[in-house]
Parts: sequence; structure tokens; C-alpha cells
Amino acid sequence: MYAGDARELDDLRLLGAFGTNKVMAGELSRLVRRAFDDVRLTDPRKADVGALVYPFDARVARLAALYHRTSARVLWDLLETPAQRLSPLFDDVVKLATPRVARWLWNGARISVYVHNVKAFAAGERQIVGTVKNALIEAASRKSLEVRLDAEAPDVVFCVRGDARALRVSIDLAGRPMNQRGYRRDRGLAPLREDLAAVLLMLARYDARQDVLIDPMAGSGTIAIEAACMAKALPVFVPPRRPLVLGMPAFRDLPPSGDQPLFADTEPVIVASDVNAALAAVMREGAEAAGVSASVRVVTSDFRDLSARQVRTVSGADMLERGVIVSNPPYGERMQRAELSELYADLGRFCSNFPGFRAAFLVANPEFEAAFGGKPRIKKPLSNGPLRGHFYLYEL
Repeated sequence: MYAGDARELDDLRLLGAFGTNKVMAGELSRLVRRAFDDVRLTDPRKADVGALVYPFDARVARLAALYHRTSARVLWDLLETPAQRLSPLFDDVVKLATPRVARWLWNGARISVYVHNVKAFAAGERQIVGTVKNALIEAASRKSLEVRLDAEAPDVVFCVRGDARALRVSIDLAGRPMNQRGYRRDRGLAPLREDLAAVLLMLARYDARQDVLIDPMAGSGTIAIEAACMAKALPVFVPPRRPLVLGMPAFRDLPPSGDQPLFADTEPVIVASDVNAALAAVMREGAEAAGVSASVRVVTSDFRDLSARQVRTVSGADMLERGVIVSNPPYGERMQRAELSELYADLGRFCSNFPGFRAAFLVANPEFEAAFGGKPRIKKPLSNGPLRGHFYLYEL
């Protein structure tokens, strides 16, 4: 049951995978330090195990929607209501939105609305969408702004999310999930979401200035491509995709431009290998689309046939004294149990050829740890969509 009073909000909310708060905060801090000399982030408020909330700053919000790779959504929280029926929901949105609606919308703006986690509400999702949409249009009309619904090509996307206390209305500053980057043409047989790949790299403490990165089972190359993009702090979305924040008047003239890397001088060295030639081709295509083909060395090989000497040759590195092996190996949905255990053991033997490296894996199979061998330095829950898994970090 919702309780409390309807209230205005003015917060920046980053939503991500379960348990990734510290990672998201760390990445945003890194980006802010690079982009601005005069912005100091306050400590975020931890909303739950996959959300961070900051006082709203338009420059930081624009930066996050353009460059923040570990979040799944970047939201501008506008208002909160404990309403449990449609009529008071409409009234609360109109009352709270009217004084500030000209900050969010403009004459001729096209809007859309989506909902998430509203099962506790008395009405269905479509009714909530219609009510909030009508309330926003009414609030705009009271300020002499003509706003219309356009679900196919909106200028501003509003999000209605529920929790134990209330419904919260926000603007989705990207207008789409942040993992839909636009460079991945073929998601392969077992795709890893792009934002989760970025989380994996942050947890692995990947430092492109010092580390050679190896993905021995790269599939369609999501980890390798994300590593190259993060190393240079490239914009999240690949043209023609663009975050809606770029077209909103409140953000339009603010830095950064959003078409340049923030760390343009970083030159990552990444080796991505897969035994499947078709997936290796997809990997090359994705790296080209993301603008990082010069950084990702694609090898078509079974990792068991890939020696440290070959990695050194492919990478162009004089020595392999420091680096990180990062991978999302198979979980067993298409492999027999014995075959999978052997693969994990072989992966452990492969990693032993790189002393001084770290090895990081996201695996949704409880037998991985025993088969891989050794004791992980870090083991924490981290799931890939509906598959409950763990992140493992080893010092080799």
C-alpha cells in the first residue's frame, strides 16, 4: 500500500544491474572528473541494490546519458505520488507538473510514456500510461504549451516506476535502454548485455593505460568492444542512434558535445578470440561500427590452441607482464555437464600461462569454481538477465 504525500522531485537516478551501485558511482565520478573542472559530485543516495540517486545537475545528467556505460537507464526524477487510483494520480501529476512543465517540455513537443513495476497499483499498465499522458498534456496546456502523444518518434520519454511507497514519474534522458548501443549487429547465441559487460570490466579493474585485455571466448565481441569504448570513454550510442537529451532545450547547449571521446589519447590493446569464424566476423563488424576496430585484435581460434606467445604477437606488446583476462564463458545450456567441466578446467590451464595477470569471469554455473581451480580473490553475485550467476576475480 502506498502512503505519504505527493511531492516534487529533482534528482538524477542511475539504474543498473543488481548490486552494481559502487561500479556505477565509480564510473560516473571518473567521467565527471574528466569532463568538468568545476563540478564535484556529492555522495549518491543508495535507493536500492541497483540504483543511485544524485541531486539533479543538468550537465552531469547530460554527461551520464551520453557516456555512462554501466547504467541501464538514466532518469530525471520529477515527482512522486502515493495515489492508488487513476483519478488522484491524474490530479497529483497535474498539480505537481504544472509549475515546472515548461522546464521539461516546449510547444510542439512529442511525448511517450512507459511504466515499470506497477503491479501494486489498482489499474492496469495501459490505464496508467493514458492517465499520466493526459495529465502531462493538461499541465502543459495550462502553460499554453501544445504537447502531443507520439509513441513512435517522441522528443521526451516519461517513465512511471513503482516501488513500495509510491509511483515516481521521471524523464528517461536517453529515451531507450542504455544497453542498446547500436554497434551490435548480431547478438550471437548467448549475448551478454552491453551494460553488464561494462560492469564486468569495472569489477575486473581494467586499466587500458597499463593492461592488455584478453577475451579467450569472445563470441560476438561485446566485452572486447566495450573495453575499447570504455578505455577511450566513447559516447554510448553509435550513430544514427542518439540519446533524446541532445534535443531537449534544457540540455541542448551544455557540454560535453557528445560526439567525441573523453579519453581520446588512450590506446587500448585488446585481443579477442573465438573458435567460431562466423562470430569472429560479427565481432569485426561490431568493432568497426563502434569505431574501435584499431583497438580490437580479432583471432579465430580455440583458446586451447592460443599460446601466450601468439597473444604477444597479435597484441604487439613487447612483454605480457600485466593484463586482465575477462570472459563470459558458456553456462551449460547447450553443452553436456562433463564437457562443460572440461572446458572450465582448460580455461584454468590457459589462464595459468599469464602470470601477473588477473582473470575475471561472469558465470551462471555453480560447478565453475571447482573445475577452474584455485581460490578467487573476489566472488560476488552478478546475474545476466534471468540467469543467476557470480562474478569471479582471480590473481594469476
